[in-house]
Amino acid sequence: MHRIRLRVLAVSFLAVSASASLPAFAQQDGSPRTYTVKRGDTLWDIAKALLGDAYLWPEIYRLNTGTIEDPHWIYPGAVLRLPGAGQALAPATERTVTPAAPARREGLRQTVFSPQATAQVRAQKESFVVGARSTAVRAGEYEASPFMWSVGGPRDAGLVELTAESQGIAMTLANRPLQLREPVFVRIPKGMRGETGQRLLVFRLGEVVNGQGQVVIPTGTLRLISAAKNGIAEASVMRQFEDVHTGQGVIGLDSLNLPLNTFPKRVESGLATTVSWLHSQPVLPTTGHYIILSAGAKDGLTPGDQLSLRREHASEPGGAIRAEEEVGVAQITRVTPWGASAMIIMQQQAGIVGGMRATVTAKMP
Repeated sequence: MHRIRLRVLAVSFLAVSASASLPAFAQQDGSPRTYTVKRGDTLWDIAKALLGDAYLWPEIYRLNTGTIEDPHWIYPGAVLRLPGAGQALAPATERTVTPAAPARREGLRQTVFSPQATAQVRAQKESFVVGARSTAVRAGEYEASPFMWSVGGPRDAGLVELTAESQGIAMTLANRPLQLREPVFVRIPKGMRGETGQRLLVFRLGEVVNGQGQVVIPTGTLRLISAAKNGIAEASVMRQFEDVHTGQGVIGLDSLNLPLNTFPKRVESGLATTVSWLHSQPVLPTTGHYIILSAGAKDGLTPGDQLSLRREHASEPGGAIRAEEEVGVAQITRVTPWGASAMIIMQQQAGIVGGMRATVTAKMP
C-alpha cells in the first residue's frame, strides 16, 4: 500500500513539474507573454514551439503588425507579443471562419476523436490569408538581396567604426557581432550629408566572379541618430540580415519604387542567361534563397521580372537521356550594371546549381 502511494505521489509530482515547465499561455494578471526573436527564428518555428501548432503563426503576426512589416522577415532582438490571458486563443469552434459551422459543442478541440473539430480548424487555416503582397518585390527582399558590383565594391563607401556603448569589460569587439538597436559610430560615405534620420546599408564583400565583378552582401541597416561631424556620426542598428561587425562597409540605403498592384506578365522567348553565383554555396538551394545572374541592367532586366531555372539535356548513367525541364522559378530583386540578383520563389525539383540556364518567362509592364 505504501509503495502504491509513493508511486502515485511521484507521478503527481512529475506531472506538476512538467506542467510548470510548459509555457503559460493565459497568465493570471491578464498581461500577454512576450518572446525575443533569436537568430534563425521564423514565425512558423515560434508558433510550433510556444503555441504547439506551427499553423497558428498568423495569431502571433496579428498581435505584432506594428513590429513585423513582413511575416517572412523577423529580426533578432525584436520582442513579439504572444497570446496570453488578454489575447488567449479562442476554442477551435470560435476561430472557424465557416459561416455555416455549427455553434454547439463549445470548447471542442482538435483530437483524433473529433473529426468535426479537425475539419473546422483545417478550414480556418486554409482560408486565412496574411500580408498579400502589394508590389512585385517587397522592400525587405530588396534590402537583403546580395548584388554584383565592380571588384573592390562601392568605392565611396563609409565604414562601421566602433560601438558607441561603454564597455565594462575589455574585449575584442572585432569578434563580437553588433546587437539590434546598439549605437555605433560610422564614417559617412563620400557625398552623403549625414543628417539625422538618414539610413545606411551595411555590407561585406563576397566572392569575385571572374569576368563579372564582386558580390556585395548586405548584413544589416543603420539609422543615423546624430548629425555627422567631421565625417563621423552616431547610428543605431535597425535590421540584421546576418551578423553585423565593426569594419564592415556602409553605403546610403536606397529604396525600390515599384508601382502598387503591378505584377509581371508572361512573355514568350524571353532573354536567356545563366546563374553565376549562389548565396553561401548551398548543397540544395530552396525557396527564399538568393542567386545572381550573369545578365544585368544592360540586358533589360528589372526588379519583378521572373525567370525559369532550367536543367539542360543530359545523359543519365546507363545511357538514358533526360529531357530539359524546369526545376524552379526566380524573381529579380535588384539590378546593377554587373548583374541581376534574384530570389527563388518556387522550387519543383532539386538541382539548382551555378552555371545553369535561366530564361525570362514574365516581365514587368
